Amino acid sequence: MSTMNNPRSTLHALMPMGQGTTEVESLTSYFCRLAHSHGMTARNLAAWTLEHYEQPIPDDFKWFRRSFGGMSTETEQWAVWLAELTGIANLDHLTLVPWRHLISNPGLTPASDRWCPCCLTEDRAHQQSPYLRLCWDFAPVTACLRHKVGLRSECPHCGKSNVRNRATTVVVGYCTSCGGFLGDAETEAATPQALWSARQVGQMLAKPPRIASDGVTKLLETIIEKMADGNAAAFAQELNLSKSGVWHWLRKGGLPTLPAWLSIALHGGISLEKLYAGELANWKLPTEPVQFAMQLSTSPRKGIQSRELDWEAIRQQLHGILAEEVPITLAEACQRTGVEHKLLYLRANTEARAIADRYRRHQAALKEAKEARLQAEVGELIRERLDAEYEGISAREVWQQLDGDLKTIRHTYRQVAKAIAAND
Repeated sequence: MSTMNNPRSTLHALMPMGQGTTEVESLTSYFCRLAHSHGMTARNLAAWTLEHYEQPIPDDFKWFRRSFGGMSTETEQWAVWLAELTGIANLDHLTLVPWRHLISNPGLTPASDRWCPCCLTEDRAHQQSPYLRLCWDFAPVTACLRHKVGLRSECPHCGKSNVRNRATTVVVGYCTSCGGFLGDAETEAATPQALWSARQVGQMLAKPPRIASDGVTKLLETIIEKMADGNAAAFAQELNLSKSGVWHWLRKGGLPTLPAWLSIALHGGISLEKLYAGELANWKLPTEPVQFAMQLSTSPRKGIQSRELDWEAIRQQLHGILAEEVPITLAEACQRTGVEHKLLYLRANTEARAIADRYRRHQAALKEAKEARLQAEVGELIRERLDAEYEGISAREVWQQLDGDLKTIRHTYRQVAKAIAAND
């Protein structure tokens, strides 16, 4: 019986993270970790690989300009080279190469590198190497499904972007500019739409598609038949797609973008995973238009215990306030009872109005008493003035001789003039 020879690998047989799951590692991350395991910079490993396969190295060579995470021929070539050098199979599953006969490139690449701080923090907490998830490299994915938070694109320490892996030396999970841990970034809750997109793409990446390249046109025809009775124009209008684009899919072998596939999945009530598996036999369209759950903010009253008000006891307390010698304002009565004035007017209307009216009458009586004192004091001052053989007295002179309490009367000068006129 012969045994298969398994030669030693040229590079470390480093196993990819998250294979077969929604959190599968990207080839970019795998390459950086492979370089780190050899104590090499990512640039040097990339240059060594190109030299090993007798490929030219540009004078301004930057390794991160290589296409590691997409679906191009270059991406596939790097996956093949690394598979041969490490002895690890299926490294193309760390890219979108298995889906390139289904998805077109436009709208695929995000404006800047992103990551989930919670994932990186969790990786380090579990004492494993932090790694970059493949789904983070696609523009339609803006959230982490596992932690329900939005992805970040700026270093929490230096504030720079594109610092995840775009440098000569890369330690995955750490800023290539300042060296700070990228998992320290603050996070915000993701929207239902973002989580739905992340779930669809994650499930798609967990399983390679089963639809062959020669079956894509038939798949699209079936989708349009199911969703719009075969009317491509109506289908395009319903999904807000270009009519010429849909025509190009059916007649010229064009491919939908990833956002277009997501729109089909959303309106059709089916997952990308099932679409790419061709499982359409039992597919039923949703009877109601798709609507995401609205994410409401936390109520400021959350945690505040409601209370039952004993209105009979409150009314008795208000009657006690009415029986007191000194009237008080309704605001003071509210403080004593712990009830807002609106509720008092609604539930103890008679008592509330009685307290307010009693205080108003009390204030009016005080005002009348003050004015009477003012009249008497002005009369006394005039008499003193006349006894001293002065011809008269001005309102200013009177006001200067009044005590402090009488000076608080509203429109004092007017009241003084009125009192002078009454005593002439």
